[in-house]
Amino acid sequence: MKVPFIGTIIMICFVLSILFCIISWIMAYKKSNKVIWSASCSLSFMSLTLLMEYRMLLEWINKADWAALADVSPSSFKMLCGYVILILLFNAYPISKTINKN
Repeated sequence: MKVPFIGTIIMICFVLSILFCIISWIMAYKKSNKVIWSASCSLSFMSLTLLMEYRMLLEWINKADWAALADVSPSSFKMLCGYVILILLFNAYPISKTINKN
């Protein structure tokens, strides 16, 4: 099954994960109980971003588009590693603050 506009889906998931991460920081500042909910949404959209990126690479492999893989894979791996580390770290503080409060 071919997913149309996979690049658009990747960007939407990327933006939503960052948006929910910002919301979790705002809720932690306001001492809301919904911090865990927004942080888990952020982590869920992060995982969807990674899955969609993997899906895009699989489509290139199925089409035998080795030039695209050689051009994009090394730089996208570094970018995705930084993205995952930052999202995990930025969600860890509001979650730990909420858990320690209870």
